[in-house]
Amino acid sequence: MIVYVEYVLLDNFIIDFIIFYSVAKILKLKIQKVRIVLACVLGVGFAFAIPFINITNIILFLIKLLMGVILVYVAFSFTKLKQFFLTYLSFIFLTFLLGGICYGLQGFVQSTKVINGTISYVNDFPVSLIIVAIFIFFILGKNLYSTIKLKKRFISISIFYKGKELKLNALIDSGNQLIDGKTKLPISFLSKQDFIKNFGQIDFCNNSTYENLMCKTITGTKILDTILVDKMIVENKTTILNARIALYDFDNKQEFNAIISTNLIN
Repeated sequence: MIVYVEYVLLDNFIIDFIIFYSVAKILKLKIQKVRIVLACVLGVGFAFAIPFINITNIILFLIKLLMGVILVYVAFSFTKLKQFFLTYLSFIFLTFLLGGICYGLQGFVQSTKVINGTISYVNDFPVSLIIVAIFIFFILGKNLYSTIKLKKRFISISIFYKGKELKLNALIDSGNQLIDGKTKLPISFLSKQDFIKNFGQIDFCNNSTYENLMCKTITGTKILDTILVDKMIVENKTTILNARIALYDFDNKQEFNAIISTNLIN
């Protein structure tokens, strides 16, 4: 069996990057490219050093688990132990999953030759290239599916506050089940930047409708600023008076700047 060192290093780097990227996407963690690349480099160094370490399999297994802890800590920043533990378990699960896929694909890409009556397996290119191709295909397919699906879930809304109007493109989210305790109406999320740009800065201290909203996500708990607006009109049809909105920092790459509950249109 012929083994090329540069292929092994390339395999490990690309596969580690895919695992970290997938963990970040699944858990909705902030992707810090420099930290992830650094973690991948450490992973490659560890993979290169492993063959030269002469220890028992049990100790080697424990060292690999410890190395996983270090890599996860380097790749992401954490504020809570629970968040770190969840990320670490996800990293271990995806490592085993992708490792199994790699072994399976290796059987397809390897060619067999008979030399002096002995079967020899020869692999002339890294299996990571196939993994990358599948990964890119998956990402493109997922984005295409999400784009088609989201187009059916976009809706126009108008916010009226202090005599001014703000029109937004909103995403209808069935997962948004937040309810205002006073009005018993669903709470909508609006772009904080767009709101301030249109209505100006808000004096929360002197705003009688201001309330803090505690929003729990898989990455932790966030405190959001909420106020009551004069009214919100959905698709020029449904009018909600005294609608409570939460001001949120949306990603500029997203195609919407507001999120409303399905309960507002049903």
